[in-house]
Order: sequence, then structure tokens, then C-alpha cells
Amino acid sequence: MKIAIIGSSNPSNKEIVKKSQELGEVLASKGQIVVTGGVSGYPDMVALSTLSSGGKAIAYCAGKNLDDHKKFYQTDLSKYSELIFQEKYVGDNFSKIDLYLRSLKLCFDVDAAIVIGGRVGTMYKITILAGIAKDVFVLGGSGGITNKTIKEFLREGHKEKSKIEFFNSIQELEGYL
Repeated sequence: MKIAIIGSSNPSNKEIVKKSQELGEVLASKGQIVVTGGVSGYPDMVALSTLSSGGKAIAYCAGKNLDDHKKFYQTDLSKYSELIFQEKYVGDNFSKIDLYLRSLKLCFDVDAAIVIGGRVGTMYKITILAGIAKDVFVLGGSGGITNKTIKEFLREGHKEKSKIEFFNSIQELEGYL
């Protein structure tokens, strides 16, 4: 199963860093394929932990090549199992809208997602995932939109067929995988 790891690019909470690393180990042990947007932060930590535990991690990169991706992000992608680039630009040249197109493709290509913190970009992906009936698992207390925004989204009318579940420990999440 392909599982997107989406969330904060600012890994400032040491407890969440530890949980991210533990999550990568668990996903690798279960044979899950980790998918990220190829950006630093908690998702990248999960991917690197998955890779170091013998698993597979795929980065959906911005643009048609590594040079495009590096215009926005400086993450070292050399350890990823696979890099996926866009086939073409929305306009004549690479622009910020292509970043959103990358996220859209990522959401359609995964089976489920795990959220660790995050802000607007993460909420964008959650909205897409819910709209196309993909399951979303949220690490409670991991900051950003996980504290209130996602709960409001659920309360105010999430009627799609996907489930959005909150978990507080990696062991609790294992029951869903």
C-alpha cells in the first residue's frame, strides 16, 4: 500500500521527531511504501527512517526535473527509492501552480495518508484526499492544523466516504495499517 506522509516542513518538536522516526520503522516493517512531496520536515524524517529500516520511499517532486524542484526546495533526495517528476508544466514555464499540481497527483496515487502537523498545504491535500474518498490518519497533538482545524473540517460537513481518524501513538495507528 502507498501511504502519503503529509505535514509540517518545520520539525521543531522533539517528541514528534521521535514519533516520525518510529513511524518510518513501523511502515517499513509492514511493507508499506512511503510517499512524500520531497520536502524537508516530518514527512522527510518518516521517509528517511523507512529507508534506513529497509523500506521504500517515493518523492513526488516539483517540476519536470531536479533543477525545477531545487528552485523551491533544498531537500536531499538522493536516498529516496524513486523520484517522480511532472510530465509538463501548467503554463509555458515552471511556476508555483505546478507545486499544487504535484500535490494533486500525489493524492490520487496513494491509498491513504498520515498527517503530522502542517498548515495550508497540508489542509489542501487533506481536502483532496477526503474528496476522493482516501483515508486520512492524523497524529494528534503534532501541531499546526492537527490541533483544531481538521476537527472543525469534520464537524462542519465532511460527508465523503473516506475516514479521518486521530491517533496519539504509533502503536494506536498500527491497528489501522
